[in-house]
Amino acid sequence: MPFFKPKPPVDRDEYEWLLACFAWLRTVLDDAHIRPALVLPGDPELISARTAPALFEAVRTSAQMADWPCRLEKVEVQLPDTSPHIRHDSGEVLGTFSIENEEAVIRYSSQMLKDPDALAATFAHELCHYLLVGAGDPPGGPDLLEHATDCAAVYLGFGVLLANSARTFQQWSDGEWSGWQSRPQGYLSENALVTATAMFAALHNYEIDRASAALKPYLRSDLKKAFKAVTTDYPDISQAMESVNLLEWRFS
Repeated sequence: MPFFKPKPPVDRDEYEWLLACFAWLRTVLDDAHIRPALVLPGDPELISARTAPALFEAVRTSAQMADWPCRLEKVEVQLPDTSPHIRHDSGEVLGTFSIENEEAVIRYSSQMLKDPDALAATFAHELCHYLLVGAGDPPGGPDLLEHATDCAAVYLGFGVLLANSARTFQQWSDGEWSGWQSRPQGYLSENALVTATAMFAALHNYEIDRASAALKPYLRSDLKKAFKAVTTDYPDISQAMESVNLLEWRFS
């Protein structure tokens, strides 16, 4: 064992929670023998989608949910903050999931149309709400449900899309001064998302360089750092997931 072990780009508590969340997702989805696709921004299915409904179909096909009945709605005004949702820290709700009259409904903000990759990440997050209906509380309890939903989207192969859209940068000007501002989107941080993506790659034997090349440049070193830590700490990550005591996490 090396004297200096590689460290992930998140703290130890979050690192262990991500592994526990993967273990929980495998249990509730009963998918131990499924190898999800690694969905990257340049995937032909995403690029060929010219409308939001077509992009939604591409995302749910990749999530193996093409036959799950769901209604998609674009909303021109601010979405209500009353159902599971993904949003900026500014309070803007970007997407919601709800069950209405026994029908699954996903709504998305029209402002997302200007960023198809971020919209695909939003669709992945909301579809995971659908996937986890009735799954119970994730590790750490109900307060972490939205974080676990982000993790579920990574678990299904959308980690690069989520990490790339987790923080947006915008230029501003007030007539006299100008500059750049950044805003987070979603619930898991960029570092948590790349760490979960590293776990996904290790679990399914995907080449980390493919994921790295598709990430924003400043995230690439963190992904490689996370992958090195994951493969060092968990040489057999599938077995490590099976060893997680989810009962302990229920009361943590």
